[in-house]
Amino acid sequence: MLLGGVVCSMAFYCRRCGKIHVHDVPYFLGVKRFSLRCAGCAHEQAVLVRGDRKCWEIHVPCVACGKEHVIRLSLAQLRRMELEKVYCSADCFELGYIGQRRRIEELLAFNQAEFERLHPADGANFIGKQQILLEAVNRVHEFVAAGDVVCPCGSHDFIAQVGGDSVFLECSHCGRSAVIPAESEADLRRLLCGSSIRFLAPMAHNKR
Repeated sequence: MLLGGVVCSMAFYCRRCGKIHVHDVPYFLGVKRFSLRCAGCAHEQAVLVRGDRKCWEIHVPCVACGKEHVIRLSLAQLRRMELEKVYCSADCFELGYIGQRRRIEELLAFNQAEFERLHPADGANFIGKQQILLEAVNRVHEFVAAGDVVCPCGSHDFIAQVGGDSVFLECSHCGRSAVIPAESEADLRRLLCGSSIRFLAPMAHNKR
């Protein structure tokens, strides 16, 4: 039992390992900034900042767009909240949930059941697939930041987005694009070898 009670619960997908855990947020944080860390690898998932006038900020680093999303809510809103999904505002990539622990756990169980229904031979890999996708996004960001990805036009400037089981790269200079599969371990190995980034001509991209 947490001293002072629980304001709400939060669950965010870990950007490093892809796992998701439900955290109870205590009313008395003890500090102005409170870090939520992955129970598996200890990577920071989100930071809670308690401001004046009972206003809280939730800072969530986004693997999809590379930016930090800031959610501002009052203490009263957090205590009343049953279940809210947190998305990347750029491409609707799901980052996690805020609300009552029971409601979050029910939704996670429902998501697992739906995945098993749609993929009966692969149900055990629900979290694993999320982990592969996040690892692929992290690798793509690292390659682009290091200048290792070069468009046929010579540009090193790209926009990266997540969609389904793939990572999309688009050249900011000429519009060429690449669709990088990120569904399996084999896809991840090909990406690490640099063999799965093939750019389409701008005209072919526009016709998609």
